[in-house]
Amino acid sequence: MTKLGEATLKLLENSAVRKGLAELRVGIEKEALRVGRDGFMSLRDHPESLGKTLTHKFITTDFSEAQVEFITPAVHSVAESLDFLKELQAFAARKTDAGEYLWNASMPPEIAGDETIRIAEYGNSNAAQIKTLYRKGLAHRYGKRMQTISGIHYNFSISDGLWQEFHEQCTSGGSLQDFRSAGYLGLIRNLQRHGWLVLYLFGASPAVDKSYLASPHPTLSMLGDDTYFGEYATSLRMSDLGYTSVVQSELDIHYNSLCDYIEGLRGALATSVRQYEQIGVAEEGDYKQINTHQLQLENELYGSARPKRNTKEGERPIAALCRRGVEYIELRSLDINPLNPIGICEQQAHFLNAFLTHMTLAPSPCISSGEQQALNDQQRMVAWQGRLPNLMLPAYGDGGMELREAGHQVLDDMRLTAQIMDEVYGGTGHTDAVNAQAAKLDNPELTPSAQILKGVKQKGSYTGFIADLSKNQSDHLKAMPLSGERLKFQDAMVSQSRAAYEQVETQASNHSFDHFLDSQNKTEVLPPECLDGQ
Repeated sequence: MTKLGEATLKLLENSAVRKGLAELRVGIEKEALRVGRDGFMSLRDHPESLGKTLTHKFITTDFSEAQVEFITPAVHSVAESLDFLKELQAFAARKTDAGEYLWNASMPPEIAGDETIRIAEYGNSNAAQIKTLYRKGLAHRYGKRMQTISGIHYNFSISDGLWQEFHEQCTSGGSLQDFRSAGYLGLIRNLQRHGWLVLYLFGASPAVDKSYLASPHPTLSMLGDDTYFGEYATSLRMSDLGYTSVVQSELDIHYNSLCDYIEGLRGALATSVRQYEQIGVAEEGDYKQINTHQLQLENELYGSARPKRNTKEGERPIAALCRRGVEYIELRSLDINPLNPIGICEQQAHFLNAFLTHMTLAPSPCISSGEQQALNDQQRMVAWQGRLPNLMLPAYGDGGMELREAGHQVLDDMRLTAQIMDEVYGGTGHTDAVNAQAAKLDNPELTPSAQILKGVKQKGSYTGFIADLSKNQSDHLKAMPLSGERLKFQDAMVSQSRAAYEQVETQASNHSFDHFLDSQNKTEVLPPECLDGQ
């Protein structure tokens, strides 16, 4: 259940709590493939006019050299975050090489072969080389094609002032840091319970080019000569065709407490597995992966949400979490919406803020292994066939519930949270967003996945439909007016990235990359002060 408790409802009447609600912070990360005149991913270098990917704060690359990643700072205003994201994409569209455009969809265009997917390169320094090596490891472990999938990560945090207000009302004792971390872990558990709703409402990848698949798929239908689609699919990106891993499916990582999460993550970072030992770390002096562990690095852990903490220079993410606790959560289950020029709209962001806030406030008991399996089954089912009429969600314990009924129950419970947020922020944006999602439950044809599949069928091709949209959107972004002040800011970020890159490159390292990698692999992922506290 997602109803708020009486104590929480009373707390929401507090003026200090409402002030804290006005200080939510949002940051957005969005990936986009550069596509050339031939319709395939670009094999060219990341445009020099966009700066250095190793050191640019807001524009970098993900797995592929062609996969641009846009990163907004964490801000209090949804509109400000979306405007910044739009500005980054407009700047990139202007600076992208002639004939190239930004692919505005989660599933990639036609892939000629793995050899045409170029792994991102960051420079010659040890820090740059290990970033590229990590991606080589991903290619060997999961294949290059899976890594070309793009998405949106929504970074969400509640103000320290609001956590302080909640903590003062809590009688269980403990530090504010531990209370805040427990609160964010509770949010993640509720996302595991109800995250299927995000796939239904915002899933936007019901089809894929046939070149993505190594062989015909038994449950997908064929359209024309080049497209596979799921008639009722919402998000192939979040299905078994997307980010999946046999090794990771067996990891013992839970979100019932920060200690449990860190212990599980530490084990995965330190445990070698036969499957990756067979790949090997190096062959004839050429490195293939960082190590043979279940996870090379923390970021390799897949999942719909992660607890996060900004790191200090040279600090491992797991150590930062252990020392200073959870700072924000990263929602990773959002598809890029090809029907929007920047992949996400303001109404969606308002809904996500209300949804994430509500899931933070709602009760969130621990999740057993049995329940976890049922929740995983729910997500897979909605990804594959979420728009199937009268779809019943599998449940743990009690009988299942029809998706439409379960969705309305969540949205009905959310309405009070949305109303309070509207009172805090002014206007009716959050309530309107909830009402818009309720309409999608009553009429699946309003969902992005249904609208996109309709366009794909009319065009007769997934790649053709997305290419037409993306070219027009890139042209729209190029034509978008940017003030002289904003252009000056973006050019300054490029210059700053180049200066920082040169400094990294010219600083003579005392160690070769061989020595650097060896020392990285031998270093405990958790420092002594964290180990003592476990």
